[in-house]
Formats: sequence, structure tokens, C-alpha cells
Amino acid sequence: MTSLRKAVGWIAALWGAVAAVSAGAEDFELRSGVDVLLRQQGPVRALHFATVSRDLGGGLHAGHSLYSAAIGDAGGLFIGGFDLFQRVAITPDWSLDIGGFLGGGGGARAYYGDGLMTKGQITLNHAFPNGLKAHLGAGWTRVGGSAIDTPHLSFAFSRKVGVGIAPGHGRSPISSGATIASAKLLSRVYLPVASARRDSPGNLNPMYLVGGEVTFRGASDAAEVFFAAAAAAAGDGGGYADWFVGPRFYSDPLLGGRLRAFADFGLGFGGGGDVDTGGGLMASASAGVELRLSPAYQIEAGLMGVGAFGGDFRATAAFLRGALRFDEGKARSRPDKSTAARHWRFSTGMSYQPSHPGFRKPGHRFTGSDVALIETGVDLLLTPHIYFNASAYAAFAGLAGGYGMGTFGLGLAVPLNQRVSVSGEVFGGAAAGAGIATGGGLIGGGKVEFDYRLRDDLSLSIGVGRWISRGSARPWTLHAGVKIPFSTAHPN
Repeated sequence: MTSLRKAVGWIAALWGAVAAVSAGAEDFELRSGVDVLLRQQGPVRALHFATVSRDLGGGLHAGHSLYSAAIGDAGGLFIGGFDLFQRVAITPDWSLDIGGFLGGGGGARAYYGDGLMTKGQITLNHAFPNGLKAHLGAGWTRVGGSAIDTPHLSFAFSRKVGVGIAPGHGRSPISSGATIASAKLLSRVYLPVASARRDSPGNLNPMYLVGGEVTFRGASDAAEVFFAAAAAAAGDGGGYADWFVGPRFYSDPLLGGRLRAFADFGLGFGGGGDVDTGGGLMASASAGVELRLSPAYQIEAGLMGVGAFGGDFRATAAFLRGALRFDEGKARSRPDKSTAARHWRFSTGMSYQPSHPGFRKPGHRFTGSDVALIETGVDLLLTPHIYFNASAYAAFAGLAGGYGMGTFGLGLAVPLNQRVSVSGEVFGGAAAGAGIATGGGLIGGGKVEFDYRLRDDLSLSIGVGRWISRGSARPWTLHAGVKIPFSTAHPN
């Protein structure tokens, strides 16, 4: 019941984030920065954060943030959740933000307990003529289940980015600003190079990861920006996850436009399990080839290297990606270009996982505790009824700090009437942390959801499901939240 009581208080916090997407404006603020914790209460010295938010009107902003351990010895600590703040103008160039963050997560054995993070902050902002903003903040951060209960200083930069979207599925979005170019499934094999295990003797063995990637492009087909995230599903390093962002550059097309070479580099954060990434800051570099099977589908393969700046982890890797491509470079360069719309659904809410015998590893201190997680996902509609889903989960209640999941699924949605629809989905992915007995990380399962449409761009959703693992964890799951349909424009 403790998890349920905390969930009720948490649900109110997601409505600001819901409005941030459903309002449908084109400008989003992308912010990146560091919170320096002023009290040394554990292995975490500073947290990096990446925030996407927008103005709801009257200076009230809402959005989502991802926090990652950046300095100290807690690489693999990830926390995700919701932001809400009020911006007060002082002069045309100066303003003040007052607000906070509420979310969940954990990892890297940084703490035990619920995983709920709360943060209050006042931030001074300065706008530069080139559109960049600098932010200097002060506030208080508390992470449940840890010793972290400290004042912090915050340093960040941000920029507004225009995105061609429209709320709902009945309006035509305008192709402008940044364009979502592709969505990809990926698999990687990490071959650690003389990398010692963090908490046990010997060196790391090969690690097998699954994940996803999304890319963004401007006017050129020769360069893009990628964001990729992956988690260990088999092999060594159970509980490890990483994410990278950076530029990717392509060669001129070969074989009649079907083949291109590419190279990229990225910065990000990673860690968890027995992988020693120090503070968590990591870098990657890769090269490979892209084979276009059709204008919409492509496969990519190549080699990469990853390494941590502050830890012992270094690895060479091979990767394979399958991509759904949304636009064509030739179409973007035509003066008479037309656009096509892609339809999506953003979802956010709570997943509740009742404990069962074998849910946690034998002897774990919190065996028997039910778990509540923040659930965030996106559906890409392949047809009016068939969709592809990607979702991420982070624990915030139930003495499961550090427990997280990432899944990819395929679903079928069927309308029952004008307002009610039912959907069924099968999924696979990775899950680990907090002693959950997944047997290495790989999971698979399914769920059924019922959606009630309040308006064209907002629905309520409830559901039930179950997943199984190679270990003894195989919980039933309950889901409640909201879904927000939107559309994006792409040259064709």
C-alpha cells in the first residue's frame, strides 16, 4: 500500500508534462547542464541532466528530464521524470525560473530504497542574441533510499528548437525546424578490453546489448544527429546501460544510391552492474555502412569503440541496426517538395508490479515489496491499427531504487466505438536492478490496454500485462496513464 499511496501523489505531477506535449506548439527548449551536490553524502558528486520542455502559456513550463551520474563513482545511475516551473521575466534578456523535478530511478549501487527523486530550484536565466540561454540555479535535491539530501548548484545552457508537429492525427503538421529522420532497433556486442569487474574478481566477458536509436536531420542528407540508448540483455554486465548523442556523417551514395558509408562520434553516460565507468561520462566512435533495402527501410552494420573517462571500462564492439526511414534527402532539396505525415502516440503514467515468490533474488533484503515505476513510451503507427512501441520504466516506489526496464513491442489497436479502443501488444527488452531476478536482463511479455479518448489529442489508458525472464521474475503488471496522439511532417 505504501507504493500506491506514493503513486497517487506522483500522478498529479505528470499532468504538467502531459500539457507540454498536447498543447502542440512547435518550439521546445532543450537544456543540458550539471547539478553539483554540495554535500558529499555518497559516491555521487554531480548529476548531468538533459531536459525537453515547452511554454504552456503565461510563462508556465513543463517537460521531461533524464539525470545521469557525471562525477564521482556512480556511473550507471539514471533517473527520469517530470519538470514543472514558472518563468518570470525581469528584463528582455533576464528571467527567473521557480519550480522543481519529480522522478525515479537509481542504479550503480548508489543507493537502496524507493528511488524517488525530488528537486526544488530557483534559476537565473540570461538570453544571448544568438538564441542560446545560460542558466545558473540553486536548490535542494533529495533521493529516497540514499544519503543524498543536499543543496546543489546548477549550471546549464539551453536553446529553443522548432519541430514540425501537430497535436492529434487530424491536422497537417508543417515541415519546419528539426525533422525526425529515422527510428531504429539496434543490437551490439561489447568485447571489453582488459576491463576489470567493479565488485568481483576478474575481467569482464562479452556483453550483449539491445536498444534503440532516433536520428534528426536538417536540410542536408549528408549529416544527422543521433540519440541512441542500449542495455545489457545477456552475457556479462547485467544491469549495465548507456546512452550517447552526437553527429553522424555520410559519404556520397554508391551502387545507385543503395549504399553509403558513415562515421560518427558521441558523448554520453553509462554504467551499472559490474561495469566500472567511474563517474559515468563516456565516449563512443563508430564507422559502418548503410544499405537501403527500399526508400523506407534500411539496415546498418559496423564497428565501434566505447570507453569511460573515469573508470576502467573500454570495449570494442560490433553493431547491427534496422531502420525505418521517414524522409528522403532528394525530397528535401526539391523546390516543389511535398510533405507526408507520420502519426505517433506519446504515453506516460505508472506501472505497478506486485511481488511474487522469486521476483527478487534469494536473500534480497526487500523481498516481498511491490514495485511502482514511471512508464514513458511512444507508439509509431505503421498502419491505422498496427503500431510499433518503445518504452522506458524507472522505479520510484517499492524499495526498488535502481530497477529499470526498456522494451520494444508490436501492437494492434481496435476501436470499439468513437471513444473507446482496445489494444494488444507483445514486447521484448531488458530489465535489471534492485535484486529483480531477471537472470541477466532479457525479458519478453505482453499487455492489453483500454483507451478512452477525451479529445483528439488526449486519451486516458488502463491496462494489464505480464512479462517473463530467464530468471525467476515473471510479474503481472498494471498500467494507468495518458496517451497523447501527435503528427510529424516529412518531405517525400
